[in-house]
Amino acid sequence: MLPHDPAPRSGRPAPARRTLLRALPVALGLAGTAPVLSSCTYASERLDAESNAIPHVDVSDIQAVEEIAALVPAALRERGELVNGAALNYAPGEFVGDQGQPVGYDIDILAAIGRVLGLSTRTESAVFAQIIPAIGTKFDVGISSFTVNPERLAAVSMVSYFQAGMSFAVRTGNPYGVDPADLCGLRAAHQVGTYMDDVVAERDSACRAAGGAGVTDLPYTGNADAATATAGGKADILLADSPVIAYAVDRSRGTLEQIGGIEDSALNGIVVAKDQPDLARAVRGAVQHLIDSGRLREILAAWGNESGMIDTSEVDPQP
Repeated sequence: MLPHDPAPRSGRPAPARRTLLRALPVALGLAGTAPVLSSCTYASERLDAESNAIPHVDVSDIQAVEEIAALVPAALRERGELVNGAALNYAPGEFVGDQGQPVGYDIDILAAIGRVLGLSTRTESAVFAQIIPAIGTKFDVGISSFTVNPERLAAVSMVSYFQAGMSFAVRTGNPYGVDPADLCGLRAAHQVGTYMDDVVAERDSACRAAGGAGVTDLPYTGNADAATATAGGKADILLADSPVIAYAVDRSRGTLEQIGGIEDSALNGIVVAKDQPDLARAVRGAVQHLIDSGRLREILAAWGNESGMIDTSEVDPQP
């Protein structure tokens, strides 16, 4: 099992890390459904490329844009390679593929950015909390589902490229008539040790304080198991970060559907060292080019996450 990250990816005030999807199996019935007890193996952490669970995203036709590539610092241009640090345990953003390679929409976005800048790209696996301290030394950039927040902006520059929040999914057809605004009396599945622990606890307390039935907490060791429980009717609703929900629904073969909107929405940013303003401008230019050309939407759509599209990329956007 990949180790848990000690720090949350989101900017939410919670002690737990962000939701980490341990790869939703294509056949949902393959995962166990016992709360908290199901085991985590490399087989369950990885998606099977042969089953088309990992989309093939080809960015080889993207050409370098001279005026954007010219912004890249000379030393980096001479080296010719953009090195990224990422915690490879957050599907579908970044995780380990069937051959042990980094995969995910962030990895594809990195490759596309590299093409625009005329650089090759490489991702090195890192503990999430150790990425930002290594930016500018070990890593040129950090593309690892970082939520933009004031604390991070005080330490590094961030280039916005995606938007995410909290979402909900239910069994297709919503047979229990679930309203995500009212979880009273419902069975709520989620991954244990995430922000969703706090959400379920808070809503349970609110329901009981109002004199209603509480929320039955169904924590699972991974989102694969939580999604399986929801699709199979053992849970009424699935709670997770919006990229995780979108990907789970996309890969569920019609057994799950998303309901409600995205709550607590926030920008995700590519991390760049503060003393590298030209690199930050180059990355922002590359992201904006991918937005304007439609290629960023194509990449996100391949991973079931086009709902996270933004119209404008910025350096150090205000959260």
